[in-house]
Amino acid sequence: MKANADLQLARLRSGDPVALAALMAEHGNRLLRAAFCICRDAAQAQDLVQETFCRTIPALPRYRGDALIYTWLYRVMRNIHYSQARRQRLFLRFSAAAGSEPAGPGPENDAEKAEKQDLLRAALDKLPARQREILMLRFAEEMKLAEIAETLGLAPGTVKSRLHHALKHLRRKIPVEALPRTGLEVDHAL
Repeated sequence: MKANADLQLARLRSGDPVALAALMAEHGNRLLRAAFCICRDAAQAQDLVQETFCRTIPALPRYRGDALIYTWLYRVMRNIHYSQARRQRLFLRFSAAAGSEPAGPGPENDAEKAEKQDLLRAALDKLPARQREILMLRFAEEMKLAEIAETLGLAPGTVKSRLHHALKHLRRKIPVEALPRTGLEVDHAL
C-alpha cells in the first residue's frame, strides 16, 4: 500500500496528466463540499477549489508527503480563503453542513425543517470562526479529532477544547430537538 502511494506521488510530482486527473477526481468533490461550507456560495466554492488545484499542482514537486494529500489540499484551500477574506475584509461563515433528519412529506414538516436549519445557521454564525471550522470538519467532513488537529496544525487538546465550547454554545442556543442528527453527537473522541 505504501509502495503504491509512493508510486502515485512520484507520478504526481512528474506531472503525469493521468495521475493529476485522478488526484482531482479523488479529492475535488470533497474539497468542493468543504469550500462551500467555508464560503456559503457555490460559485465562490468552485473558484476556491480551482485556485487550490492551480496552486498545488505546480507545488507538487515540493510536497514532502508528511501529511495526507487531502489534508495538504484542504490547508492550502483554507489559507487561500483566509487570504481572500482578509483582503476583502469578509467574515468567515460556515454552513450548517450536517443534514437534518428527514421529515415526512408535507408543508408543515418542510417549514419545521427550514425553521430548525435557520436556528442552527443563526447559532453557527454567532460562533467564532475557529469553532465553526472545528464543527464543520468534525460533523460535515466526519473527521476524527486527531485528523482535525493535523489538518489545522493544532494540538489535539486545542481541537477538543474548541469543539467542547462550540457544542456547549449550540446547546444553550438551540433546543436539542432542533439539532440535526448525524450519529456523531456522542462519539467525538480521538
